[in-house]
Amino acid sequence: KNYLREGHYGVAISRLTKALHYNNNDYITWDLLGRSYHRLSLLQTGQEAFDTAEQSKQAYLKAAKLNRHDAEAAFGLAREEARLEWLYTELYPDRHDNPYEPLPYFREAIRLRPNGISYHYALARYLYRKGNKKELLPIVTDLARIYPPVYKYLEKEPFWSPDVEQAVKTGLEQAIQEGILVHNAHMGMSDLLRDENNLPGAISQYKQALNDKDMKASSGNYVHLGHLYVENTQFPEAEDTFLKALAMSNNREGDLHAIFRAYTNTKHYKALLAFYHEADNAFHLPAQTNILVARTLMDTEQYDEAKEVLEALNQKDPDAEAYYWLFRIAQKQNDLDAMELSIQKATVLDPKNSQYHLQFSQVLNRENKLDSAEKEAGLAIKYTAKPSAGIFSYRASIRWKKQDYRGAAEDWKSAIPLQPTNASFHAQLAEAYLMLGDLPKAASQYEKAVQLDPNNQTYQQKLQLLKDAIN
Repeated sequence: KNYLREGHYGVAISRLTKALHYNNNDYITWDLLGRSYHRLSLLQTGQEAFDTAEQSKQAYLKAAKLNRHDAEAAFGLAREEARLEWLYTELYPDRHDNPYEPLPYFREAIRLRPNGISYHYALARYLYRKGNKKELLPIVTDLARIYPPVYKYLEKEPFWSPDVEQAVKTGLEQAIQEGILVHNAHMGMSDLLRDENNLPGAISQYKQALNDKDMKASSGNYVHLGHLYVENTQFPEAEDTFLKALAMSNNREGDLHAIFRAYTNTKHYKALLAFYHEADNAFHLPAQTNILVARTLMDTEQYDEAKEVLEALNQKDPDAEAYYWLFRIAQKQNDLDAMELSIQKATVLDPKNSQYHLQFSQVLNRENKLDSAEKEAGLAIKYTAKPSAGIFSYRASIRWKKQDYRGAAEDWKSAIPLQPTNASFHAQLAEAYLMLGDLPKAASQYEKAVQLDPNNQTYQQKLQLLKDAIN
């Protein structure tokens, strides 16, 4: 058994054969031998695979003879007969006298184990391969009746079709009548009806699932039902169901994500905003949740609605992140005054946030408020754990505009060690030295720029002009 489990099929066959030497009438050992030959055959091709499959069949025949109630042996025979039938066709494509017939073995396995899910499933796949739709449909019905959750797997099968779907529905209805996993059967019916865009039917079936005495409903189940209500534009019912989900939730943030998607996926943004206000009143949602709502609305370009949420939050309790997202909305709407005001408030509420200072600096720079822009860029550098080359280069560009060439040179000198292969930093530092009248240093930096970017004609021309001037 250990060798079989570990995939050492040849050794397993050797040990099982030895065991049968001591006890030739143990049907379990014959079963194991049949399984070992079967798995070995799957690793082989052509005649070798066929011969090994035949040995598997003979072992299963012996097991079935020793114990006529052995469903495993009957199923092993069915599976092996199906493999032999296929291999025979592959080996002898011109022959039409295929002697292998798996169906009687499949039927015997199901007779011995009438609720065997894997037996029914294997038979369904075999019947599909053989094009036997007449026998396939009742097997699918039986499969759905025995184990209703199987519909999720059947939907992915190549044999899924409107007829198969109807056969599954029949099986699910039978499961409900017979009391077999009733809530699963109702949920299956709900999913299938939803796929047909029969939303009232889908809602009715899902509600029946939740009312089943054996159903242990979670918040996720009520989120799903609420989603169906939203799809059917039953917004009051959706709100009540979502609020119930949040009341029982162990992961309110995760459930809120799912609820917001229900509205945004269907583009019901006003309904989302209405639900948000109800949920906020009921549960006093934390700031992060309010921001999550706003970002969800922003993702769908509902900027005015997002702004409403963030402004309401700031009226209750000013929040730096809320002001940052108001800044982003103003950025989308190209409202420079609102951008400046919002990001300034964000820096006041969270003064050590480097990103806020950098964004504030960039707005001020656009407005040509260069002294303030430089100050904010300096704060961005101060509060960054590891300042980047880019942030030093950015402040250098502000200082350049202020004609503070010495300050600009210091910033580009700070940027170069952080990104030493960036030729443009050397070229910009060279220009700063040129404005300071230090031609040798300017030439030295342009020489480094040319080394890093030898195809840049501008750098080469500048370097040559500097060399000529120095000479």
